[in-house]
Amino acid sequence: MAPPRRVARGFGFLRGRLMANHGSILLSQSLLRLSTVVVCSAVFWAGLFLLFFEGFRFLDDYVQVTNEIVEYLFSVFFLSLLIMLLASTGIILYASLFRSREAYFLLATPAPEDRVFSHKFIEAMAFSSWGFLLLGSPMMVAYGITSMAPWPFYPIALAFHLAFVAIPGGVGAVAAILLANLLPRQRKTVLVGSGVLVVAGLAYTGLQVWTTPGSTLSSEWMNALLGRLEFSTNHLLPSRWIAAGLLRSARGEWGDGLFYLMVTASHAMLAYLAAAVVARDLYRVGYGRVLGGRSARRHFGWYGADAAFHRLFGFIAEPIRLLILKDLRTFRRDPTQWSQFLIFFGLLAFYFVNIRRLGYDVQSPYFRNLLGFLNLAVTALILSTFTSRFIFPMLSLEGRNLWLLGLFPVPRRSIIWGKFAFAAGISLVATEVLILLSGLMLKVGGVMLALHAAIVAVLCFGLSAISVGLGARLPNLREEDPSKIAAGFGGTLNLLVSLAFIVLVIGPPAVLSHLYFAGRGSDIYQVIGRRSEGVLHTRLLLAAGVSLLVGAVATIVPMRIGIRAFERMEC
Repeated sequence: MAPPRRVARGFGFLRGRLMANHGSILLSQSLLRLSTVVVCSAVFWAGLFLLFFEGFRFLDDYVQVTNEIVEYLFSVFFLSLLIMLLASTGIILYASLFRSREAYFLLATPAPEDRVFSHKFIEAMAFSSWGFLLLGSPMMVAYGITSMAPWPFYPIALAFHLAFVAIPGGVGAVAAILLANLLPRQRKTVLVGSGVLVVAGLAYTGLQVWTTPGSTLSSEWMNALLGRLEFSTNHLLPSRWIAAGLLRSARGEWGDGLFYLMVTASHAMLAYLAAAVVARDLYRVGYGRVLGGRSARRHFGWYGADAAFHRLFGFIAEPIRLLILKDLRTFRRDPTQWSQFLIFFGLLAFYFVNIRRLGYDVQSPYFRNLLGFLNLAVTALILSTFTSRFIFPMLSLEGRNLWLLGLFPVPRRSIIWGKFAFAAGISLVATEVLILLSGLMLKVGGVMLALHAAIVAVLCFGLSAISVGLGARLPNLREEDPSKIAAGFGGTLNLLVSLAFIVLVIGPPAVLSHLYFAGRGSDIYQVIGRRSEGVLHTRLLLAAGVSLLVGAVATIVPMRIGIRAFERMEC
C-alpha cells in the first residue's frame, strides 16, 4: 500500500488536473454554456436578493418583534436546506461510490478506501452544495444590509455556510455506505420510504400553518405560528446554530457569533471523520455487495398499471405504445428522475395549496392577476428545467443501443413522435393540475383560469417538442451521464430556446392583463368599466391566438428538424 502522504498528493494532483481540463474546455469549447450559466445565475441571485431585501424591510417596518421572527425564519430556512442537502448528497455519493466507473478503477489501485472516499466526497460536496450557496448568500447579504451589520458579518456568514454543508454531507455519506452494506438490493425501497417521510413532514408542517388561528399577519396569528414552528429552534439542530450565530454576528456580538461558528465547524469535522472511518471499514465490502446484488434484482408490482396503460391508449399504434411504455418504465426505475420531479412539482403544489393562507385571496384583483401569471411563469420555468434535464438526453442515452431502434418495424419518425408523446403526457398532467390549483386558490375567475390552462397546454407541447427535436438533432452518443449531456452545448442551446419560447408565449397575455388591471381603479374605468372588460376579453383572445401560433411553430419546426436528423442518422 502506498504511503498516505503520497496518496493524498496524488488525489490532489488528480483533482487539480481535472479542474484545469474542465476549465480549459469551458473556455475553448463551451463559451455559450459558461456565459449562459453566469448570466442566469446572476439574474437568479439578483431576484432572490430583491425578494429577501423587500421581505426584511417589510418585517422591519410593520412587525415589532423583528429579531425573533428572523430567528425563526432562519431556523426553518436552514432546516429545510439541511434536509435537502442530506438527501441530495446521499444520492450523489451513492452513485459516485458504488455506480461510477471511476470508483471501480480507484478501488483497484493501492489507494486506501478512505482516500478514495475522500476524493469522491469532495466531488459530491461540490455538486450538491453550490445550490445551497446560491440560495443562502442573497439572503445573508439582504439581511446584512437591512440590519446594517458591520463588514465582518459577511466573511463570517460565508464561513458558516461552508461549515454547515459538511454536516449533512457527512451524515449522507454514512447513510449511503450503510445502505449499500445492509440493504444492497432495496435501495429504491429505502429511497421511496425516505421520500414518503419527507412529504409527510412537509404535509404536517403545511397543515400546522394552514390551521394557525387568527387572521393572516395579525399578532395572534404570528404568535401562534411562531409557537408551531418552535421545533426548528431546538438547540441540538445545526440549523439553530447557524441561525443564532448569524443573528449574533449581525448585531456585533462577536463572542457569541464565533462560539456558534466553532460549534458548527467542530460538528462538520466530526461528521466527515465519522464518514471516513465508516468508509475505511465498510466501503469495499458494501461495493462488493452492491455488485453481487445487481444480477438478482426482481421487478414487480407494475404489471397492472402497464396493462391499464395499454387499454387506455389503445388508439395509438401498438409499436409506438410499447416505446412509450419503455420510456415510462425507464422513468420510474430511475430514482434520480422521478425523485427530482416529485421534489420540484411537490414543493410547487405545497406552495399553491397555502396561497390563501398567505392572504392573497383578499388582495385586489390586480395582485391576484399578477401573482397568477407569476405562478404560471414559475411553473413554466420548472417545466423547462425538467425537459432540458431529462427529455433532451433521452435519445443520447440510447447510446450504443441506438441501432436497436433502427431495427424496429416502425418508421423512425414514429419513434420521435413516441418520445414526444411521453414527454408531453407527463408534463401536461403535472402542470395542468398545478396551474388549476393555483387559479382556484387565487380565485382568478373562469376566463383567466381557462386562459392559464390553455397557455400551460401550449407550453407543454412546445417545450416537449423543443427538447425531443433538438435532442435528436444534437445527440451526444458518447456520454452516459444525462447531467453532462444536458450541460453540454446542445443542452444549453435547448434551455435558451425554451426560455425564449416561454417569454413569447406568456408575455402577450400577461402584459395585456397587467395593463388592464393596473388601470382598473382609475376614474376612466368607472365610466367604461363593462366595455373595457369586453375589450380585455377580445385582446386576451388575440393574445391567446398569438401564443397558440408560437406554440404551433415551436412544436412543428423542432420536431421536423429532429425527425429529419434521426432519419439520416447511421445507427
